[in-house]
Amino acid sequence: MISGFNTDIEFDGVVYHVQTEDKGVSTRKIISLVYDGGTILASKRTTYDDLVEAGFDESVLAGRVQKQHGLICAAIRAGRINDLKEMTSKASAAARAALHEAAPAAEPALVTTAVPVAQVETQKVISIIPPEPPPTAYVRSVEIEMPSIPITVVTEEFTADEFFDLPMFEDVEIIDELDILPAEAVEVVSELSGKERPSNTKLGIELLGDTKFKGGDRVTVNIMICRGTDRKVVPEAQIMVKVLGSSFRPVIFHAKSDNNGLAKVHLQLPHFTAGRAAMLLRAIHGGEEIELRRIVTPG
Repeated sequence: MISGFNTDIEFDGVVYHVQTEDKGVSTRKIISLVYDGGTILASKRTTYDDLVEAGFDESVLAGRVQKQHGLICAAIRAGRINDLKEMTSKASAAARAALHEAAPAAEPALVTTAVPVAQVETQKVISIIPPEPPPTAYVRSVEIEMPSIPITVVTEEFTADEFFDLPMFEDVEIIDELDILPAEAVEVVSELSGKERPSNTKLGIELLGDTKFKGGDRVTVNIMICRGTDRKVVPEAQIMVKVLGSSFRPVIFHAKSDNNGLAKVHLQLPHFTAGRAAMLLRAIHGGEEIELRRIVTPG
């Protein structure tokens, strides 16, 4: 099973999305990407040829994926965004230099002059051979039953440039890190019939308008960020809208609530006909975080 991690980290008012995945035994690479909205800021690629040669162990590989993901997240929490960018630039330059050295010496260029050529029409000629006339002698007609032969279609997977391509999420199990809340942040509400509703000042997120989403549709997501039982609006809240699915790459959008606590996000939902998908809405304000999930049905 190819596994990966997805984590959102807020630093200095910006929400960064960190994504780490194993590309599979065929490529033997662990890739981490750091997003700011839809832009990739930094990446880290490591190989595990030694693990395959020494005898493949999925538990050891999972530990390496988790460790690399944790190091990238720790660097962002420490404010080392520029260090990650510089590391990515050096790795890209080294890869380009290696490709340049491995390329054969270029041959002298030949200067040619283009000569216009008239378009030639081609036709496919099919020769039909008439059947031979039947023999004059009596021939007994016997129906021969054709055996049923199963047909197996074999496809080969096309391997692109594994260094410069973006990761394709096929059969990827996305594992979100667990957010463990402190005991004082959890409130157990019992039967409230006939009693006054308790007040609170917790951060809240509400989805306004249509709450049914289908793959392939272009939709506008209206969001309101409020706080407490009196639903006091919260301006300047960081909002992330992420669409996750088992048959397509995650799609991420970012927004910020206005003075009325409202935000509007226009997005194109990925088209899919099989598997499961969901929309995750996350708001962050004043160190507090709230989530809301909605199902996305196949298109």
